Amino acid sequence: MKDLRELIGDDDVEPVELARLQRVHDLLGKAGPPPELPPELAATPEPPRAQVIPLPRRYRFTAVAAAAVVAAVLFGVGYLVGAVPDQTVDRTVTMSGSGGASAELDLFEADDAGNWPMELRVDGLPAGSYELWLTRDGELAEPCGRFAVSEPQTTVPLNAPYRLRQFDGWVVVPVGEQEAVLST
Repeated sequence: MKDLRELIGDDDVEPVELARLQRVHDLLGKAGPPPELPPELAATPEPPRAQVIPLPRRYRFTAVAAAAVVAAVLFGVGYLVGAVPDQTVDRTVTMSGSGGASAELDLFEADDAGNWPMELRVDGLPAGSYELWLTRDGELAEPCGRFAVSEPQTTVPLNAPYRLRQFDGWVVVPVGEQEAVLST
């Protein structure tokens, strides 16, 4: 077996790398030469004789139509499985504020526990964080949730777990403030 220094030379190799290569060279020397290749693997096998049968031109339209039907059926099944039943709007409350800001609050039917799901659509509020409050005698009484505005129009789902008859209005205030930017 040849000496490692004859194979690679030692001018360009760092001493640590040379020591690592020497260990590998010694292990390869101990392992000996690889076994001879069996004669059946020496020759290249013949390619398979199977042919790919092209789809006749007259069936291409049928295949495209079948794929479109399958896609439409899968879309329909996904729509039916994922669709949430529409909630009935119990009433809509309009709100207005300075600078042309406005909002509409859709109140949906209350659930059995007394929660009133809502959807608030605000328009024209500056970017920032806000809270929706119920008022009693013009004062903030109970919060109904926080939301952020980053675009001129924002829609956000909220919830009011209160008996709404106990309150006389709604307001939107910036988080941490008492001054309403939108009110009923």
